[in-house]
Amino acid sequence: MKAKELIEELEYAISVNDGNDVEVRLAQQPKWAFEYSIDQVVTIEDENTDEKEKIVYLAEGSQIGYLPELASSELGW
Repeated sequence: MKAKELIEELEYAISVNDGNDVEVRLAQQPKWAFEYSIDQVVTIEDENTDEKEKIVYLAEGSQIGYLPELASSELGW
């Protein structure tokens, strides 16, 4: 996913929440799905490409619990 795609998804989430801010979490492990907070965001330059592409990493924060069934379903898990 590219940053602009992520921004569009986040803007949509805010719009369907009447313009109010929304919590962002990370879902992992489709078989035993858990949800996590996001602790940090960093941007690096990928040194393995000729274009020195920038990559954004979201760092896993705290495990919140099992992923809600509705979220698993929407993700196709």
